[in-house]
Amino acid sequence: MQDRLQDHLGYPPRLMSLERAANYVGFGPTKFKELIDERKMPQPIDVDGSPRWDRIALDAAVDDLRDHQRDPVKRSRTRLEERLRQQEQDHED
Repeated sequence: MQDRLQDHLGYPPRLMSLERAANYVGFGPTKFKELIDERKMPQPIDVDGSPRWDRIALDAAVDDLRDHQRDPVKRSRTRLEERLRQQEQDHED
């Protein structure tokens, strides 16, 4: 996969495809999609029907993941929010 993503840029582009964005934050596409569904990674920007992820939003999401690891209150709040979302989904089904 790394060879396909090499474009000889000395920097990552501002907007990235799903595969490139997943690679940028260090995950495969499947795990990256899970993190999007869990609201731990940003939603894409629709550019004429082509989903693109903003590099700056990805950086901020990674920073948030790191901060959640350090702060037990944020971790607890995140777990509670995830449980509530799951309960809402269970009631909708």
